[in-house]
Amino acid sequence: MEALQSGQSNVGLPPSALPSATSIRAPTISTAVDSETSVAPTQALFPTDIIAPEPTLAPTETATVVIDQVLPTPEATFTLPTRQPLTNEQRWRAQEINRRVFDQQQNYTTLSSELWWYDPINQQHVILGTFTGDFLAQAQFTLRGQGIEALEVPYQVNKSYGLTALSPAIIARIAAAGGEDWIETYVFVTPNVAPR
Repeated sequence: MEALQSGQSNVGLPPSALPSATSIRAPTISTAVDSETSVAPTQALFPTDIIAPEPTLAPTETATVVIDQVLPTPEATFTLPTRQPLTNEQRWRAQEINRRVFDQQQNYTTLSSELWWYDPINQQHVILGTFTGDFLAQAQFTLRGQGIEALEVPYQVNKSYGLTALSPAIIARIAAAGGEDWIETYVFVTPNVAPR
């Protein structure tokens, strides 16, 4: 202490006498103050707290591996259900809603009715002609698309109900649809039609 107060340098001190680089608390120097003279305190040669800086490490780089791999995209396979084509009879039956087959053919009479046939190939309703008199019905149904009650009537081509002069074009259409001697036709239920 005395060497420091006398102004001598610490240059010649051995390394063991030098202050360490960690945390040092310098001694507090007190000054004597009497009533007549005041002496300024001597400043400490060392700061009261010295903290050695912590070493800063250089940031380490994180290696990111990018895999450039294209994953195969699954192909969508669409399988649409394939329906079997309808037969001519199935197309005709599709026109009949709520078909009620009679136990046995029933006799009806008409003052005047049109006899219709459904062409399943061209999917058209074709009028065969108008007739009067008695006829047989084997079923009753509602015609799809029109909502009208009708009677299913068996018809012998060019022979029944006085309708014996069908055009060759209609006969060709009936043959193309698989019709032979007999085909199923229909008559609308109107006030002109009555059971016998």
